[in-house]
Amino acid sequence: MSDKFASLGFGLERVGMLALAHRRAAWALVVVAAGLVALGLTRISFDDELRKLFRGNTEAYRIYTQVTADFADPENETLVLVEGEGLGRPENFTRLQDFQFELQLIDGAESVWSLFSLREQPDAQGNAPTLVRDPNDGLTPELAARIRAHPLLGAKSLSEDATALLFAVTPSTPKAGLAVHRALQRRIAEVAGDVLAGTGLTATVGGFPAIRAGIVDLLVRDQKVLNAAGAGIGFLLSLIIFGSLSAAVLTAAPAVLAGLTVLGVMGLLGIQVTVMSNVVPALVMILGYADAMHLNSALRRNRDGHRPIAEAERLALVEIGPACILTALTTSAAFLSLAISDVAMIRTLGWTGGFATILGSVTVLVVHALLAPLLAGRWSEPDEARPTVLDRLTGPSTAMARYAGGHARPISAAAVAAFFVLGAMHLSVPPEHSIREHLAQDDPANASLGRIDRTFGGAFPVAVVVPLHAASPTDPEAIARVGAVHRAVAAIEGAGQPLSLWSLAQWIGETDGPDLKRRVDEILDQLSPTDRSRFVGRSGDALVTLTIHEAPTHETRPLVDRIEQAARQAGGADVVATGVTAITARESDRAIANLQLSLSFAVIAGLALIALAFRDVRFGAIAFLPNALPILATGSLLFLLGRGMQFTSVIALTVAFGIAVDDTIHFLNGYRQLRGDGNSLAGRLMVVSKRIGPVLIGTTLVIVTGMTTTLTSGLPTINLFGKLVMVTLGSALIGVLLFLPALMAGPAKSWFDPKTQSELAGAGEADPSKRL
Repeated sequence: MSDKFASLGFGLERVGMLALAHRRAAWALVVVAAGLVALGLTRISFDDELRKLFRGNTEAYRIYTQVTADFADPENETLVLVEGEGLGRPENFTRLQDFQFELQLIDGAESVWSLFSLREQPDAQGNAPTLVRDPNDGLTPELAARIRAHPLLGAKSLSEDATALLFAVTPSTPKAGLAVHRALQRRIAEVAGDVLAGTGLTATVGGFPAIRAGIVDLLVRDQKVLNAAGAGIGFLLSLIIFGSLSAAVLTAAPAVLAGLTVLGVMGLLGIQVTVMSNVVPALVMILGYADAMHLNSALRRNRDGHRPIAEAERLALVEIGPACILTALTTSAAFLSLAISDVAMIRTLGWTGGFATILGSVTVLVVHALLAPLLAGRWSEPDEARPTVLDRLTGPSTAMARYAGGHARPISAAAVAAFFVLGAMHLSVPPEHSIREHLAQDDPANASLGRIDRTFGGAFPVAVVVPLHAASPTDPEAIARVGAVHRAVAAIEGAGQPLSLWSLAQWIGETDGPDLKRRVDEILDQLSPTDRSRFVGRSGDALVTLTIHEAPTHETRPLVDRIEQAARQAGGADVVATGVTAITARESDRAIANLQLSLSFAVIAGLALIALAFRDVRFGAIAFLPNALPILATGSLLFLLGRGMQFTSVIALTVAFGIAVDDTIHFLNGYRQLRGDGNSLAGRLMVVSKRIGPVLIGTTLVIVTGMTTTLTSGLPTINLFGKLVMVTLGSALIGVLLFLPALMAGPAKSWFDPKTQSELAGAGEADPSKRL
């Protein structure tokens, strides 16, 4: 290599060479950093607020948070689903009433609602006996019919076939933290076990708080299992690929330490692990394996050239370090493109991933530089009789480059055709989001929510706020307005039974008249603050609550819009539909569209960064198609599977682009280092493929196999993330080893052929191996 090259890593790779040159000082700094990382690992926290997913500076989110503070919050309620064929037998029905009584005595429970809370129509003196007067009579068909016909959510308390009923437990703490909910849920489960023992009935604790707890449990489990399993798989594959225990340690140790460093820094900075950022530490570790394998390959090649270990490592850092840093920068740019989102959780993911990828790459370079002098000497010399996996891959890699060069134009044409076909399918994938997508279908809380959704006419609440503008909510005119909205939304197909002040008026049997205000006031005065806020907010506005069935956002959003439109036509233009279901349906489409825009920015920024690093726009241009095709291929897979574009899907594509570009950078870097060697373009491409191809195949194998650990995750979003990244990386390997050489030898031949084009930018510079 006689050319002088400007650094692809903008000089950041020098940290590895500084660590190699000043090992004692570097070891001291590493020990101090390790102590801080260990401290940070003890401070890791996990986000448990589903409502934060759409937190941002939008009007929709502002209204949503205001409503959840002003009215009863369904996301703060724990639901207990009791099921069984013998539910209505007298002995069991009596136990269920006892269960209601015991739930009310639980410390921290403010109110408990069920069919045992329902009361008869009050008489003139306001007396209203309970609807279930004697549970010893059992749940008769006549009683079941009266319960389901009750205007105060009777149909929501008992299933149509009388084999399931609901208890809703509200904690005394508004917007209670996860610790409060866990204690409450644990006590509910204990009470259910004691009271319902021997009845043959099953009680499942569910609701949004239980889902929150389940998500956090899975996040904690994933951080332990996925990272440990990924590290173990990476080590074993490195051992197989290099055929050396020392080489395997030299591959695994920097990568694992990079992942732990990122986790520790997140703990130190107080950055919570979320359902989105859960993948960042594992991703950094996977990138670390790729970087370490490239460094090991270069170290081995230089060492086998009879150079001292320290010199061989320095040359490896000079040759590979800049490409590793450039990969980190492009991946960081892909993450940072998410930071333009107005959704707080996505912005946090963008900033977290942005700094984590660079921190991880620097950690790998430093640790590899420090360990190489200790371990590389134990790495046995190559044995022609016992070639390693990498040695065996040189032949296929060279053959692929030869085939690509010999069939450059048809392969390039196929790549262009695939770009348009796959692009059309990718663009046809609709947005899709659901809160339940974060939990496994067999999770008890998630499964029970699904059964509640099917059995009780929907489980996903929509809050319709009727502003009263300082008027008394119990004035007949106000109740009449609420009633108009109530009836209008109840008439919408797909909307469940509403609850509002109009429900109270129906219950007392007086929807108009001189005594309406007095009687409704008396009822409201008897309610707890939380129960009162189910009808009237702390600001004096009225609430109409209803539920809808779970459906993809492209179905839910039009339904929510129809509900709001009907409510406004009946109650005025200032009526608004909000709540977790409404904001999910409306904001998810917009947020996913923003993420896809971020992905476009990531592609442009990544290619621009490549062009800037190589000091030649042609390098950025030639990298476009091989790196765009994997993204489009993955999007088309969603199209063929009938899946929607979820948050996880777009994030996976954005992150995978940053990883996939790693292959292109190392290939182009290898090609650049061969300038001036006298070979033809075809010869150079085969030399690069022979040298880089086996490592690219090996790193892809390590990453894809490591990502299989995500298939064991209980979080469907992480599971999907792993599948999409694996498909993207497999496609990226084909793009780099087949499409990239074909494009360079075909349509872009004049850019790279030394016979028709003078040497590229950087000619005349000193040998990079002489740089410090």
